[in-house]
Amino acid sequence: MARTRTPRSEARTQRGALSVEFALLMPLMLLVIVGGVHFGRVLMTRHKMTEATNYATRAAAVKKISNANQIRNLIQNRLGTTSGCSGIAVTATTQTDALGLTQLRVTTTCTLAATFGSSLTGALGPGTLTVSSAMPF
Repeated sequence: MARTRTPRSEARTQRGALSVEFALLMPLMLLVIVGGVHFGRVLMTRHKMTEATNYATRAAAVKKISNANQIRNLIQNRLGTTSGCSGIAVTATTQTDALGLTQLRVTTTCTLAATFGSSLTGALGPGTLTVSSAMPF
């Protein structure tokens, strides 16, 4: 004799299936959301770093400053307190090409500040950003 399902028992089965599907997909959904937030934060920080490094390089070239600490101060002042970096390292070099033109090259490396889910985001994207800028000196 074949057993037939009642609408009530079928609804319970569907409800259980929905719970299992939710439990299986939730970690993946969280990973996508956290990854998207981290990617947006990296892009925003890179944009701020690029703008501040370009500004500081131009200001240093105009004032004939080649000291990395002074250029670092210019960059930090331009970034303000909301840079997204926990540490900033700056190198400044001057190079003269074959035509006798001197160029100031500034390289800024930013270590991204830790945030919620930083153990996850370390595998999703970069932990440091490097930006370079050059200007006639």
